[in-house]
Amino acid sequence: MKIELSNTIKNIPENVFYPIFKLISEESSSGNPLLNAGIGVPDSDTPELLLKELEIAIRNPENMRYGAFDGKATLLNEISHWLKENYNIDADPKEEIALVFGTKSGLSSIPSVLLNPNDTVLLPVPSYPDYIQGIALAQAKYEEIELKQENNYLVDYSDIPEKSVKDAKLIFLNYPSNPIGAVATKEFYEETISWAREHNIVVLQDHAYSDFYYKDGYSPAFMQTTGAKEVGVEFFSFSKNFSISGLRIGFAVGNKEIIRGLKEYNTIFHANIYGAIQDTVVTALKNHNLLTGHIKETYTKRIDKITAKLDELGYSYFKPEGGIFIWLEVKNGYNSQSFFELLLKKYRIVTMPGHVFGHGGENYIRLSLSLSDEQIDILIEKLELLNNDLNNS
Repeated sequence: MKIELSNTIKNIPENVFYPIFKLISEESSSGNPLLNAGIGVPDSDTPELLLKELEIAIRNPENMRYGAFDGKATLLNEISHWLKENYNIDADPKEEIALVFGTKSGLSSIPSVLLNPNDTVLLPVPSYPDYIQGIALAQAKYEEIELKQENNYLVDYSDIPEKSVKDAKLIFLNYPSNPIGAVATKEFYEETISWAREHNIVVLQDHAYSDFYYKDGYSPAFMQTTGAKEVGVEFFSFSKNFSISGLRIGFAVGNKEIIRGLKEYNTIFHANIYGAIQDTVVTALKNHNLLTGHIKETYTKRIDKITAKLDELGYSYFKPEGGIFIWLEVKNGYNSQSFFELLLKKYRIVTMPGHVFGHGGENYIRLSLSLSDEQIDILIEKLELLNNDLNNS
């Protein structure tokens, strides 16, 4: 019997990271150790406070039964309180907040919630490539909007072709951005809302790196801006802030109709998030400042140390204002793939080639900041060796 998969599955693009991970796996099997500067999650261990809470919650009989589809009221209420306390966002825990099985899952669900086949999405690039698979699942299409350094990698709405704007139903935003490390401003979000209202385009803001912000205060949230709930939703991740990426949990906040649609989608495909995970996140939010207070100082020191060496070695790069990456221009004579392979095979450094993040990434690599002090010293030694080799070739 011949089994044929649906056109929906056939038309989903291959995950662009697969061939990259395959190359990395092949190199790692040689036994010669690799320095992993390609990782996309923070390197901190899970706080002991959260491990203890998870252990207690696992033993709670209530958490071994089916739970409420929309999540525990204790967690939804705590999220609402956290949003108000940290961002001055008023969010109804019942109607304006939806739990998701990690932000990747939630972001990939929104196109199916909002779009019909052949609808158009505006996709600023370079950006997180997994957005594309969610668009494909909805049988929609996308148009890339190239982000430019002269505009601090913010979307220039005046530069988007008129026909693209007319056709579009949805736009993805991601600040602080992956892979670049650009951050949004209050003024940019105000402009975004005005533009979205005028053209009837839904805004989807991915705020996964909300605590990784290296200016004063908190990373600006889209939902802080007057009118944001009218035009879109914003996703927050618990994985990165609290070093619990394996627990796969985040949330969306914003427009009631979009949240209602996302909840309906979740009831079909996901049922409910394990109660012990929800209890652990309640504890994390209650202790947010304690658990995340080190992030700004730790990552600022890493950025300063690495970029000082990059300056010395003559590299061009975008100094991140948020996120956990440095967007690094490759050396002359290379593109993103060939430079990635040079670093991997000869210098044993894992990075991510910029081309996987879309147009505009062809001459860049993404360098992770999730490195210990000792690992940064090793990275610097290897970059110095590379520079000497290139200068002597």
